[in-house]
Amino acid sequence: MFQVKSGVYTLCFIMLFLASNTYTPALASQIELEAIQIQRNGLLNTLSYMDRHSEIFNRHSNSPILLNRQQKETTVEIWHLYLDYMSTLRALSESTLDYLTLGSTERSRRKELHALAFNAHYRFGLEFISRINRDPEISKWLNTEKVEDSLPKNFYRRFRKEFLSDWATDGYDNFNGAFDLDRSSKLAGDISQDIAAIKELNRTALLTKNSVATLNRALYRTWYPLQKNVARGMGKVKVWRIGETLITPQQAFNFSRSFEPGDFYITRKEWRLTNVGIPGFWTHSALYIGTPAERASYFNTTEINTWVASKGYDTYEALLRASSEIYAQHPKFDDAGAIRVIEALDAGVIFNSIETSLEADGAAIFRPRLSKLEKAKAIYNSFYYLGRPYDFHFDFDSDSAMVCSELIFKAYQASDSQVGIDFPLYRSVGKKMLTPSEIARWYDQTKDTAAQQIDLVMFIDSNERDRVAFMANPDTFTDSWKRPDWYIFKQPKHPENENIALIK
Repeated sequence: MFQVKSGVYTLCFIMLFLASNTYTPALASQIELEAIQIQRNGLLNTLSYMDRHSEIFNRHSNSPILLNRQQKETTVEIWHLYLDYMSTLRALSESTLDYLTLGSTERSRRKELHALAFNAHYRFGLEFISRINRDPEISKWLNTEKVEDSLPKNFYRRFRKEFLSDWATDGYDNFNGAFDLDRSSKLAGDISQDIAAIKELNRTALLTKNSVATLNRALYRTWYPLQKNVARGMGKVKVWRIGETLITPQQAFNFSRSFEPGDFYITRKEWRLTNVGIPGFWTHSALYIGTPAERASYFNTTEINTWVASKGYDTYEALLRASSEIYAQHPKFDDAGAIRVIEALDAGVIFNSIETSLEADGAAIFRPRLSKLEKAKAIYNSFYYLGRPYDFHFDFDSDSAMVCSELIFKAYQASDSQVGIDFPLYRSVGKKMLTPSEIARWYDQTKDTAAQQIDLVMFIDSNERDRVAFMANPDTFTDSWKRPDWYIFKQPKHPENENIALIK
């Protein structure tokens, strides 16, 4: 994943707008409903976590014990996650306000959807405030400026001010006072649950305690840039085809039989809330390292054995184990299969099976035009970064954290002892960058020229309408980086008679 553009909380609704113009209004509303439910469940889980950790979030206001550093970091992580869910829920609440312009039948259905998002947003704002306000130390900590997380000073105060304002209180009372809930509706249970929870929160006590009496809209969403935790949280959120990718685990394994250690690939996952805000069509990249047996066979050359011996080891595998304690202790498997990939995800630089890593809706696999020795050096370099956290600041100048394509770039970065690949960096908001889509564009620009440094081994495309992924003609990969985020809505029906290899 890569840096998200400003205004990213509108991403979901761009997707939904496009969906509503391609499918039916009912399907568009179904997508919005799925998104609302994702946010509600996420917020319920977050509150449950807070309540289970009463040593942090439910301390007596006069507690003489100070939070330690780890506990403070936990409160900030929870705060970020909460804001992610709340900002998305708020935008869903605003997008469903279109019920005011619709006819009677559609108006009733859309108003009910708005009621679900609106009441949930208001409820979970109050739920968070009721817990944080118990402890002045946490309130003070959340109001401290955190430059590294793009949160300004007194941000929690703005958040609290909005939910406890006269404007928010009157808005909630006026809407629900005039809203006639259909008890037979499938949404009635969740809406009633939120309304009941709001009553139990004793709003009067919250308002009185905080002495908030203002009509000013604080609008916390204006201040929350949604950078770090959009990448961390929303990047995993799908609004449709939830829990399903078009490349199946069996396909991923079958495709990988044509891969070689040192290959790398770029991928695309559809229906992610962040896709519209990520630069370019391709959104992730990973390095194929193969299994120990695959590496032992592929890298068994005199040149590589000599290089390994120069470093004091008998085998390439022994060199890799010595280079990383994480690898030395790794079981070499995950839940889906044998470890064959190293990549930078929100959890940091980690190993994955190909079945896990290639869980996507499209991919392009590249092979460097380098010797096996140079590929062995690249994999060796990548192990150096194992365990590094994900770089939410997208800083290529620093090695302390990694973003996905940065790992590929630095594994193959040229040096006095390595030929490497001369990937082109560009600048964005003052930072050196290389996105997966920029790799695709660079390949297009250099293909069949003296400047070409990588070959396209395989292009895995997919068709949303037919729910199928397939090995496509490599020529169709050209200009794929130009595909818009709504490309899935422009796809023709999958051709039945073309020479395309479907691997089931």
